[in-house]
Parts: sequence; structure tokens; C-alpha cells
Amino acid sequence: MFAFELEFLKWLEGLRTSFLNVFFEGITLLGEETLIILLVVALWFAVDKKLAQQVFFVTATSLSLNGIIKNFAQVPRPFTKGISCVRPDTATGYAFPSGHTQGFATWSSFFAAKFKKAWFSILVGVLIAAVAISRLYLGAHYPSDVIVGVALGVGIAVLGNYLFGKVKDVKKLYLWTFLILTPFIVYFLCVADPLFADLFKTFGMIGGLAAVSFLDEKTEPLSYDVAWWKKLIRIVLGVVLAVALKEAIKLVNVFDVMQISLLIDAVRYFIVVMTVGYLCPILFKKVKL
Repeated sequence: MFAFELEFLKWLEGLRTSFLNVFFEGITLLGEETLIILLVVALWFAVDKKLAQQVFFVTATSLSLNGIIKNFAQVPRPFTKGISCVRPDTATGYAFPSGHTQGFATWSSFFAAKFKKAWFSILVGVLIAAVAISRLYLGAHYPSDVIVGVALGVGIAVLGNYLFGKVKDVKKLYLWTFLILTPFIVYFLCVADPLFADLFKTFGMIGGLAAVSFLDEKTEPLSYDVAWWKKLIRIVLGVVLAVALKEAIKLVNVFDVMQISLLIDAVRYFIVVMTVGYLCPILFKKVKL
């Protein structure tokens, strides 16, 4: 963090109004977990499971890298320097790089790289910039946080799109990514900082995806040749179940030992991915949904 970045945030702080607060709080939602869940579930249950898994994988991998960098860099949030934060609940963990910005830049850029439409790429660029600005305006990040977040997000999206075009057995890609992340998880588990929780969540997600990809080989694929209302029911049930499971298991995470708490976070997200990605499609096929 450079001195001029703090001055810039102070200047932005002076521009705040009730309208702009609401506007940028809305924009920052584009980078939050709930939207990613809705997007992936909608793709998985109503459009294309393969595309859903790809979007999920690049986003979770990007956020895992984000967590590793954050936990090593340990840059404090701007509010520790006197900058007020409009939505402090979205400013958990360390600051550098911005997780909201990187996450949104990853999945939106992945779509842009996949579809190769100029108008869509421009729209994605504008929205990425808007999310980055929202994080600055809300007092959650420094300019360097969002700049690096954008660079990492776009870079991982492009790399992911390339790898999916080259790798024939994506199961191994998911598994190897999980295994590569494991030593970092072991290290951060030994350090045991509560601000490391986000990394353990994404680790659980990638583990769940790897497990689902191997189990999928033995199950009949979910049909997309069904009525629109059946697809809508699938999506609603999937999102509700994912959020309910995520929050329900969180309630039992009351351990004072930080290592156990972090591991439960990883297991929690593993269970959510396994349930929604593997068990739900089996249920939908049995009830002809």
C-alpha cells in the first residue's frame, strides 16, 4: 500500500452520498458468493454441466490463489487506517488482492474468452471496472488491491479457457489442482489464523468438484430436454439447498480450536458441492424433474 492510495480513498470517502452508497453496494454484489452459486447452479441444472464445472473450477481456483496471496501478504484493510467501510461484512480477511474483483473478473472474463463477441467483452470490461471501483468507494480495498485482482482474474480466465481446450481428461486437472493446493492448506492450518477461512472454503469446493467429476462417470447424465418450468424448479431447489446446507453446517462450527474450525469450513463447502453437483441430479432423475 502506497501513501497516495490512502489519500485517494480519503478523496473518494468525501464523495459519498446515500444514492452512491446504494448504487455501489448493488454493484459489489456482482463479486459475491451468492451470485456465483446462482450462476453455477443455473448452468449445471438447466444449460450445460460441462460449462458449469468449468466456470466453477476457474473461479474457485482463482479465489484459492487469491487466498494464498492474501494470507502471505497480510495487507490490512483500509479501515485500519481510518477509512470508513460502508459494508464491513464484505471486507473480511486481508486486503491484497481484492477477492470480489478477482472473482468477478475471473468468471466474467472466462465467458468473454469462451464466446469471443466484441460487444460482450466490452460489457464485461465495463462491469469489471465497476466492481473494482465499488470496492474502492466502499472503503474495502486500496487501488493496488483491485488492479492486481483484475490482472489475476483475467489471466486465470484466459489460462483456464486455454487449458480446457487442450486437456482431454478434466478430472485429472481438478484432482491435480486439489493436490497442489494441499501443501498450502497444511501450512496455513498450522498457522491457524481466522482470516484464512476463505481459502479453506475454496479448497473444499475444488475437492468437491474433483469428487463429483469422478463419480459422474458412473451415473446417467441429467437431461436438458425438459420443460422450462422443470429447469426453474431444479435451479430454485439447487440454490436453496446449497445456501441452506452452507448455513446449517456453519451453525455447528462452534469449536474454539482454530484448526478444527478451518477444517470444518473446508468440509462444509465440500459437502455442499457434492450434494448439489452429485446427489441433486440423481434425485431429479428419479422424480423425473
